[in-house]
Amino acid sequence: MNPILNRPTKTNYNLKGTLTDYLHAITNHWLLTTPEANPAILDMFADRDRKPFRDQVPWAGEFAGKYLTSAVQILRLTNDPILKKYIQRFVTKLISHQDSDGYLGPWPERYRLVGKAPNVKHSPIEERTHPTWDAWGHYHAMLGLILWYEDTRDKAVLKSVEKMAELLIKKFKGKKKFRLVDTGSTEMNMAPVHVLCILFRLTKKKPYLDLALQFVDEFSATDEHGEFLCGDYVNQALSDTPFFKTPKPRWESLHPIMALAELYWITGQEKYSKAFQQIWWSIVELDRHNNGGFSSGEQAQGNPYHQGAIETCCTIAWVALSIEMLKLTGNPIVADEIELSTLNSILGLHSKSGRWVTYNTPMDGVRRASAHDIVFQAREGSSELNCCSVNVASVWFLIGPSCVVKRGST
Repeated sequence: MNPILNRPTKTNYNLKGTLTDYLHAITNHWLLTTPEANPAILDMFADRDRKPFRDQVPWAGEFAGKYLTSAVQILRLTNDPILKKYIQRFVTKLISHQDSDGYLGPWPERYRLVGKAPNVKHSPIEERTHPTWDAWGHYHAMLGLILWYEDTRDKAVLKSVEKMAELLIKKFKGKKKFRLVDTGSTEMNMAPVHVLCILFRLTKKKPYLDLALQFVDEFSATDEHGEFLCGDYVNQALSDTPFFKTPKPRWESLHPIMALAELYWITGQEKYSKAFQQIWWSIVELDRHNNGGFSSGEQAQGNPYHQGAIETCCTIAWVALSIEMLKLTGNPIVADEIELSTLNSILGLHSKSGRWVTYNTPMDGVRRASAHDIVFQAREGSSELNCCSVNVASVWFLIGPSCVVKRGST
């Protein structure tokens, strides 16, 4: 089965006006300057085992992958030759830091993909740990590299992605005592299920699909008290539970949920399509704000007028989910939703300079740079990096598939 709507290959976009101004500003003042201005975006991989260990936020490993995804998506809109060469250099450096076992994260060897890392704020004698989103970081690296591979067909890039997939297979396939769902932070760390489905479509290698299906089974895993470890996304949706009432209604859940659309195309099983569509409609009805933003305080609340922060990353995930919904159904209402988010939230969360974005783009129109609201993420060598700043440029390309699509076979 194929998506109802597909982006035409070798598409050229003739964009003008305000949109083009934003694209040029983001390219020149952010994408072409960020790695040099924030060298830790790659250095954190190079010195991950060097002591003293870096003091990092749990999601630090996502920065490079999100940046790469954003850069590739903007390149698809602009075909900027300077940006293309710049991305190539960035990718070469990134995969040069991949370990022989496939690991491409920023954490010391003993803490890889286990959901915890050393808390360097304490002395080595009194070593403590803090949770990490290591699998989430690998998800973003894999996704960014796959996008680059789609455009370049660089076999070294695909090999890098497959090595990460093989590491996940070795670490988690068929394991009973320590599964991916046991690493904690499951809204985030279950996200590789999405990219494994994409990788299977590219390679047709069954172990990738097998592991993806295993991770979907883990969505419904529970602890010894019967509490869900993950979001139980399929069963909750099929029972028509509103998304905000599910076990894991944070925005990051939208990334593993996107695997359901992929699995429908791969397997043809209606349950995946039904579950995906139920979640999308639930968010539209109860959690999409009047400016097209999604989330209140970083999760669904069941109240579109809730005054919690409407985080940039949440809205980007919502638009990405909506693109999958558009491909799945071809429903023009979905395109309307994408347009609403683009014109009212996405345009509002970028600075005109292209240099900064918001963390929160609220309904009352007041906006503050992310560096004001989430400055706690800043570190030496990465003063401008935070979850929103590296992520936001990717959303511009998402308008492309909603505007220029062709009908495919079903």
